[in-house]
Amino acid sequence: MKTGLLASILISASIYSPPVSARIDPGEIKEHTETVTAGRQTFEIEVGGTLDPENLEITVENAGNCPVINPRITVNGRYNWYTLEDMAAEITAGCATEEEKAMAVFNFVEKNSYWWSYPRDESSQNPVRHFNVYGYHICSQAACQFVALARAAGLEARVVEIWHHTVAEAKWDGAWHHLDADLGLWYLKDDNRTVASIAELEQHSEWVARTYEPYRWYPALPDNRKMIYMPEQEKAGQSMANIYATKEYNYIETGYDEWVYRQQNMNLTLRPCEKLVRWWTPALRKYYDQQTSHEPPRYANGQLVFEPDFKRGAFEGQVERSNIKFFSEDGKYPVVHVDRLQDRKYDQYSTLAIRMSSPYVMVGGYIDTRYYKGGTSRLDRVSLSADLDPTYRSAPFDRQTLLWSYYSWACGMGDCRAVLDGKMVKDGPHGTYSFKVYYDLSADKSHGNQPAEFPLVYGGQSGVDYVGIVVDLQVNPGSLPALSLGRNVIAYTDQTQGGHKVKITYKWRERYGDHPPSAPQEAISPKHGALVTTRTPRFEWSEAVDPDGDKTVCCRFRLSLRPDCAWPLSPTFDRDIRQGASFQAPEGWLNPGTTYYWRVRAEDAGGNLSPWSKVFSFTTK
Repeated sequence: MKTGLLASILISASIYSPPVSARIDPGEIKEHTETVTAGRQTFEIEVGGTLDPENLEITVENAGNCPVINPRITVNGRYNWYTLEDMAAEITAGCATEEEKAMAVFNFVEKNSYWWSYPRDESSQNPVRHFNVYGYHICSQAACQFVALARAAGLEARVVEIWHHTVAEAKWDGAWHHLDADLGLWYLKDDNRTVASIAELEQHSEWVARTYEPYRWYPALPDNRKMIYMPEQEKAGQSMANIYATKEYNYIETGYDEWVYRQQNMNLTLRPCEKLVRWWTPALRKYYDQQTSHEPPRYANGQLVFEPDFKRGAFEGQVERSNIKFFSEDGKYPVVHVDRLQDRKYDQYSTLAIRMSSPYVMVGGYIDTRYYKGGTSRLDRVSLSADLDPTYRSAPFDRQTLLWSYYSWACGMGDCRAVLDGKMVKDGPHGTYSFKVYYDLSADKSHGNQPAEFPLVYGGQSGVDYVGIVVDLQVNPGSLPALSLGRNVIAYTDQTQGGHKVKITYKWRERYGDHPPSAPQEAISPKHGALVTTRTPRFEWSEAVDPDGDKTVCCRFRLSLRPDCAWPLSPTFDRDIRQGASFQAPEGWLNPGTTYYWRVRAEDAGGNLSPWSKVFSFTTK
């Protein structure tokens, strides 16, 4: 894993534009709840306003009586990121060639993840875990995401280590081509058409030196300001050229394949009385690697909440128990209690074990309990433990972390909250995605006939009346099934057999304010369809019109060999233009007798983007 490159080519962050200006009424929280009773169901939500809404919260709750297996939600055909195959299919939909697939995967990784101190959780090398949980990376992780998705799309791809950097290659048309999804770069050969391989760049570092290094930005906490990393102020690409020339240090890296090839998914089973809550914001300000890393600029939180109602059912197959009875079975209190009371001969405590499992990394939480103990002998006991270290292999009756014990010194009923934050593993290579909670109960048989009188309202029994487990999660907000302005079609699926009941609740705020500018309408130079005699044309376009009168602060310019402008000729021709409405083509990039295509879009002072303009074309003589 290489970390030295970024320190050498990037300098500190600086602010370059204010947050989006929009009127959001804090009292106007919209809410839609849909009850789903089938394994496949669609419904619609209409969102008003003038801009995309502020998505706040999505909750999926099992409101039925049987487990719900793998509930999944997509919106308008997007966010099907539950398996690697699903992701690859969504990313490459409509792609006909190997090159189109490779470029689609490159664009997805580059646009849906940002550079930040990498999560040390080794499973984040896999795209399913990375894009759903984290969404930030260093170079090695970006290379792994690209390779795994490209392979899932049917391409040959590999990770390559070069000096101070980790990159990737994909094969199309029978040859290897280098794509750097971390920096958003690839390099053309001197034919100005073909993406070069690393082996070719080792011989021609000048192809690297001539290529523009794009800026990279991210929204920063707490007010969503745009931050920007600036390349060093040297000739375009010069800071990268030397590292490709040191071929003696470059090699194909297979060490990541364990995680790249490993099957990861977002499978989740919700038991009755269990729900998954996810926010689009870091509502809890908890994240993985919290003890060793700075707070990521963009992440979110969620919670997995389980409040089993043992009056309602025994949750067979969903919890584990030994010598335990529930109120739902015998009508006795406490709701969870000892079946056969303990004595000096049979003194092994009774146990209720509850496993909490999440596809999102766990970063804290708490367990609320209402407990009861009917005596003060050594055989009367109520305690709570948990196995919070995913690397720990416990033996039978071995309790890894004791959270509390209501042992011999007192009796009666009480409430307790056990906070997990300081006890859960939240740093290092093994993130916590599952743990087990143990309630150990013991009731002395010798006072089993104790009358139910205050404070011993349940006589000589021991047990618990209420269990509420709340697990805090880290979530990548970019993966959540977000609502957009206008009509939204939400598709729900699960793999549950038989009747069930799921409640899906969306919360959002509609936004009213600035309208986005219109797309630039006219190609001033070169004119659409023109034949040009120069190979360094100056591109000019008409100013975008903003309905609110806001100033245009940036135009995105893209030149391509493709009529659809799906990707640029080179990163050199995919540029943010912050002064005026023109771009000067650098020398040496355009070929004679070739048709090129270009388009632009505008951004106003509020951060609102116009649609892309229509695609203009010209042909060089």
